[in-house]
Amino acid sequence: MTKKSFIVRWSVGTILCRKALLCVVALASCLAACVDTDAPPAAQMLAAAQAMNTAKTDSVKAYEDLLRSAIQKAEAEADWKTCANASLLLAAQLQWTDEQEALQLAQKAQRLVKDHSVDAAKLVPQINLTLAGLYEQMGEYERAQALYNSCVNDSASHRTALGHLANISLAEGDAVGALALARRMMTTGGGADDLESQFILANCYLQNDSLQQARCIYEELAGRSDSKMQYAVRRHLTEIAIAEERLGELPVMLDSAFESAEAVFFEALQQKDVYFRATLEQEKQAEHLAYKQKMATWVLVALSLVAILVVAFLVMMIRHRRAIHLQRLQTEQRERQLMAERLEQQGEKIQLLQHFILEKNELLQRLREEGDHKKQLSQHEWLDVEQLLDNITGGFVTRLRAQHPDFQEEDIQLCMLTRMKLSNQVIASIYLITVSAVKHRKLKLKKAGFGENNPDRPLDEVLLEI
Repeated sequence: MTKKSFIVRWSVGTILCRKALLCVVALASCLAACVDTDAPPAAQMLAAAQAMNTAKTDSVKAYEDLLRSAIQKAEAEADWKTCANASLLLAAQLQWTDEQEALQLAQKAQRLVKDHSVDAAKLVPQINLTLAGLYEQMGEYERAQALYNSCVNDSASHRTALGHLANISLAEGDAVGALALARRMMTTGGGADDLESQFILANCYLQNDSLQQARCIYEELAGRSDSKMQYAVRRHLTEIAIAEERLGELPVMLDSAFESAEAVFFEALQQKDVYFRATLEQEKQAEHLAYKQKMATWVLVALSLVAILVVAFLVMMIRHRRAIHLQRLQTEQRERQLMAERLEQQGEKIQLLQHFILEKNELLQRLREEGDHKKQLSQHEWLDVEQLLDNITGGFVTRLRAQHPDFQEEDIQLCMLTRMKLSNQVIASIYLITVSAVKHRKLKLKKAGFGENNPDRPLDEVLLEI
């Protein structure tokens, strides 16, 4: 494995690690997006709840859940006016099923208006009415009366406050005071369409023994009220008939009262069934959502673990390959060192062998004999020298002629004599020139023939490279 290929593999491994981490992040984002859904603003949720309540559907549970969601969303958005409105509506809805929670919600709306300076001029009387109704229901009449009295001067809450004050007076046994409050309530407007006010007035007449006036109002309400009020109306008509001793009408009135009671009971059962069905469905959905969230969490954890294992495996693999690569480099370096040492030893042996052969050659021995000042060689002897040198050097002269075809024969001969390590004095005797001339010819051949300008390198070293 080369250094370049190792760098490429290292880069690829790093890219794979990054891609694995990016995949984990992308999967986590997708799972978070699947779990978290975009909810509408709190004001929009409150408007939807009010529309549902205006339509008077049987989705009581859905209405309550929507109000609770609006409260949570408004708190997150710091929309305190919407939060107060939603809390007040939910308190009114829970008044007859969970008065403690209803009281807490109404008090919460009151605190929001006070603490956050909510501009809600119409909201304050509604909060007071709701709190007064809850105190009235719990029997705390003094607190309820104080709150109702604070709403008497408000045009929108005037009739409702007077009606509840009349009911409290009836509960406390003050029938005369209740009747005065009821008559005052009727003088403020509303007319025949205000069934609740007429029902309160009839109750006051009944408690004051004004049976005929009470009966007239009850008979008028009998055909126009809802099932709950019809039951109360028919029950009061039955009481009036008994008081007036109209015994012939009693069976019919009793049957009508029982029918109204059955209708109220059946309607209550239906509403309760719808409520519990909606509650059960919501619990199933909540369980399903919790299961999905739990599974998403486990999947995310599993994917994270897998990604960590993959990244760890890639890192270990890259480190292992790097260690193997370093080990190979060290091995190759040791092998190159050993090979260089072997080649050096082999070169030394070859040089020794060449030197031995050259030393034992008769022609060279003759050329090196001292006192022989005339050592010219014949053409045949030059051929013998060339053949001998080629044999012991692996074709030196042949390569020299091939690489430098422009050399003269005298240049080839000078190279052969130099390669055989003959002294300048011996070469001077062969050419019948001086030693200085031999040195000059060698220098000229080194520069002009081989292009070597380094004065520290003799011709002998240049010839060894051929």
